[in-house]
Amino acid sequence: MDLSSGALLMAAGLASGLAGSIAGLASLASYPALLAFGLPPVVANVTNTVAMFSTTVGAATGSRPELRGQTRRVLRLVAVAAAGGSLGAWLLLTTPASAFEAVVPWLIALGSALLLARDRLRAWAEARAARA
Repeated sequence: MDLSSGALLMAAGLASGLAGSIAGLASLASYPALLAFGLPPVVANVTNTVAMFSTTVGAATGSRPELRGQTRRVLRLVAVAAAGGSLGAWLLLTTPASAFEAVVPWLIALGSALLLARDRLRAWAEARAARA
């Protein structure tokens, strides 16, 4: 890798970090950057996931005051995330790379739609919790 490629990947990493800390959108910058530099989609996904894990740890560490008293909720969410991540890893390893390439744009679109609907979904969840 030449110096300019390294500099561009560093810039993409910085953009990912900023996007992740602002709105949780880091992968929308880092994943395409990895693809642009020639990594196959599955390798780019795994690389991106491992790299973004540190932002998750950092966010959780920085949110410790807000998480006090939420142990049960956090453990439940960790269990769901671990199950989903395990299922996703299994699918990634057992399906052809072409299937992954075909589904990624749809997953990004779904994630974007959920982000746009975030406030409505939150209001729905709060109303549902208030009824229970």
